[in-house]
Amino acid sequence: MKNLTELLRKIALLQIGAISLVTEKAERLIKELEEKGKVSEEEGKKFVDGLRKGLQKQKEEISRQVEKILKEVNLVTREEIKTLKKEIEELKKEVENLKKSKN
Repeated sequence: MKNLTELLRKIALLQIGAISLVTEKAERLIKELEEKGKVSEEEGKKFVDGLRKGLQKQKEEISRQVEKILKEVNLVTREEIKTLKKEIEELKKEVENLKKSKN
């Protein structure tokens, strides 16, 4: 299971990295086109903003898909671990209080 989690994490990171690379390349290309007068600054900004929004949605979808797969293979998420740790701490305090009240 640990190998699967690591593989999924690497795949997600690769996809997110590719998305970031596409964004950077597109921004450079638009800037070059602006400098050559082939697109206006406003058109370039509009294109880059649209691209960023679309790529952000893809990043979110990747995260959702990884989360879905992890749940399907019954692996806990970081958030679930945090919640469980908090519950354990609360239970420890409760046990300590019960011990004190019995003495």
